[in-house]
Amino acid sequence: MQTLALRMARLLARSTEIAATLILIVVTVLNLTQVVGRYGFSIGFSWTEEAMRYLMIWLMMLGSVACIFRAEHMAVQTLEDRVAASHLRYLRSALYSIAAIFCLFVLVYGWPLAMRNAAQVAPASGIPMIYPYLALPVGAFLMLLQIALSWVSGFEPESRDDDAGDGAA
Repeated sequence: MQTLALRMARLLARSTEIAATLILIVVTVLNLTQVVGRYGFSIGFSWTEEAMRYLMIWLMMLGSVACIFRAEHMAVQTLEDRVAASHLRYLRSALYSIAAIFCLFVLVYGWPLAMRNAAQVAPASGIPMIYPYLALPVGAFLMLLQIALSWVSGFEPESRDDDAGDGAA
């Protein structure tokens, strides 16, 4: 069960990392387009800043899933350093529980918020506002799933660092 949970957690982390990377590439291209257009050709695109802002929300929510897998933002290092190794599992469980409660709130309140804004359209880009608002409940759900998989797999980021031997020589 732990091995299956670890595999699923790794797959979820890699999937969200790939999606976040693609979003970052798109944001970078939009930013460069805006800068070159404005300073090179004296024309600006009104929609790029708005699109970048909404894409960055998705980037943050998807990137957080991978951070949970790698235990990069779930740890409070000062607390972990002060806790005996035998109690470290309980501390991590408490930290993940707090994060899960927060994600649950974001999911529960984010979904109706997205649905209420489904008919609204962004002024400059024309993007339906449901897409930026959906980043909250979708990201919260994926983070909850990653937290659950971390609980089952045992909270051990040290065993995840090698990512099944990627490039270890």
